[in-house]
Amino acid sequence: MLGIPDGVMPHVRRFGFSGVVAIALVVVMMLGINPITVLTGQVADHLPYTPLTALAAIEAGEGTPADMVDAVSRETNGFWARGFRNGATYYPPVTLKMVESSAALGCGLAGSAIGTFYCPEDRTIYVDMKAYGDLLAEFPAQGHVAESYLIGLAYGHHVQKAQKILDDRAAKSAVLSSEALNTLEQRLSAQAACYTGASTKWAGLDELLDDPAMVAAIDAGLAGGHDVTRAPSRAAFAIPRDFAPASPAFTKQWFDAGYAIPAIGSCRLDKIGVPD
Repeated sequence: MLGIPDGVMPHVRRFGFSGVVAIALVVVMMLGINPITVLTGQVADHLPYTPLTALAAIEAGEGTPADMVDAVSRETNGFWARGFRNGATYYPPVTLKMVESSAALGCGLAGSAIGTFYCPEDRTIYVDMKAYGDLLAEFPAQGHVAESYLIGLAYGHHVQKAQKILDDRAAKSAVLSSEALNTLEQRLSAQAACYTGASTKWAGLDELLDDPAMVAAIDAGLAGGHDVTRAPSRAAFAIPRDFAPASPAFTKQWFDAGYAIPAIGSCRLDKIGVPD
């Protein structure tokens, strides 16, 4: 068997030429270079952004808000799809639509100042890109990551829809007292925050609710959720962003729980007690 000749660099002698090539490919991938370019000399499309690389690209003047939306959507949807698959549970498909203004929002909410939200009726997440831009103008340092929270929250509502939790709330709304329904909705809001914590951790982002400036940006992004203009034909249709919000402390408690152990089981509704 042929050996590696004397005089060849020590790392080549140790790992062999194929081992060195493999290590080199890992290095170029860590640098964000598509290995196809290295192997073939052909310029290939860059690797898909993650939330962290999208943020870096935006800071370098090479990325866009749409890149951030795509990255957060891809990572978050993949995270939940894997979680449901590991639990041998069906994860229904979800669509994300970026629209240029609130006039193009679906779910009967055209013209509403709601920003980013989940519509259970068509299992679609709508992202109002103008509202995103307004958020960036007000919070230039926090706006992109705050938007990632809003998208994560919308996916959290989709997880609730997939588990039929939203359907259960709709059934109970006709029989519960207004006080009991309010309490249930606060618990559902806290659960969605918990799911957002889980997907935030998976995306490699910081524990967002520890930063007061980030909390202020998220609150600004959520501000339109309870002041919507609904088409009359949809007036009775519940939108999760319309639910009674949990208190800041209760929201942070359950966001932190999902962030600490990013899994569906961390956010089970039977774990979430009655808010103070």
